[in-house]
Amino acid sequence: MTPRPLLLASLLLSTPVFAFGEDLCYAANGSAPLNCQPLPAGCAPGDASSACKAAALVAAGNAQNQSNGGRSLVHVDATYILAQAVGFSSTQAYWIAAYDEATDLGSFTPRTLNGAPASNAAALATKSITGVTRGDFDHGGVLFHFVAPRNGGAADPAPAVDGLHPDATDVNEVLLANLRAWALQGQGAGRGCAGGLTVPASGMGYALGPTCYQFNGQPGAITGSLAAVGPVAVPFNTSTGPQVIDVDAGVLSTGFDAYLGANAADARAGIYLHVLADRISHHVCTDASTSTGPTGPQRTFTVDMSNSECVQTLHVLRHVWETGVDFSALPVRERTTEAVLGEAFDALLELATARGLASGPTSATATLRAQLLTELSSALETFNARDRALAVRDVGCTRGFAVLPGMPACGT
Repeated sequence: MTPRPLLLASLLLSTPVFAFGEDLCYAANGSAPLNCQPLPAGCAPGDASSACKAAALVAAGNAQNQSNGGRSLVHVDATYILAQAVGFSSTQAYWIAAYDEATDLGSFTPRTLNGAPASNAAALATKSITGVTRGDFDHGGVLFHFVAPRNGGAADPAPAVDGLHPDATDVNEVLLANLRAWALQGQGAGRGCAGGLTVPASGMGYALGPTCYQFNGQPGAITGSLAAVGPVAVPFNTSTGPQVIDVDAGVLSTGFDAYLGANAADARAGIYLHVLADRISHHVCTDASTSTGPTGPQRTFTVDMSNSECVQTLHVLRHVWETGVDFSALPVRERTTEAVLGEAFDALLELATARGLASGPTSATATLRAQLLTELSSALETFNARDRALAVRDVGCTRGFAVLPGMPACGT
């Protein structure tokens, strides 16, 4: 088996560029935050030349060497504002945003722009959820970040799939559909399954069956590969059944509520939102991928993401284009940030409505959605990391929303 650490650790897992990765890096010396993934000098948004791919890797590596952790202004700050906008309280919005980010990092604790712990940081720290992180290749975590749809089980990419605007009710969007049900309906049989895979049911595909996938009382296998560098692809393997939520604690999705306690519903929402965002962020790669099975005596599902659109040098550059650049300069298929903001608003509104906090889509929410998409997109285009964080904060400030813990008060 190809050694995973040698292939991915330096390129992916040790850098902040992995889907809407940490674009704001905390400076190791406690000064102003850095851009984790700056657009290299001489590279225009959308320029996927070999020189720009190489320069993007160097720039991300240099930023990492000067930093001590970071966060995504999309997964955290923008989510916090959008959640409040649709009706969640500031406390609920915080936990949704915190678990959205913890899906990448394994846990999340709020920090100031200079990297110091925020006030009351210990009480605001999430539980550990290492089983769903981007670096987990043994328990299905990687599938929460690279989300490949089925094409009815065919070994060809779905011809009409639109991963830039995915339909989470489509049972061929297996993991999205399964986690949407988990977020809306709560913990239960057939929800929160590894890879989203359930026992098939009529009209429900493999996404919304009565139990997580098994065959003759035994779990099936999930195997696949993700393109790394050149022709090399990194394998991953896990089993069907309830998703592993935390590796060290041995928590499965069936024990999620007991493990998370009072924040369980908000944590589910955050995890689901993260997967939705990463489905969009990686859509060029995953729309060209295949998800097939089950086949053979082990009832194996195979997810093949080894195509050229998934090669990690290109993957890194695409994430450079997600913050700190002029989005209008990008090809339509690369304008993932704007797409995520709109889809996240819709998903949060659906969740808020299900919890009695909102009344569903109306002309007023459509107007609010359009305004927030414009305002947040403009803020996220800001190149300087500190200025970008403050610009996102100010979108909420102008609407009277609470400020994210650790951020300066409105007007400062």
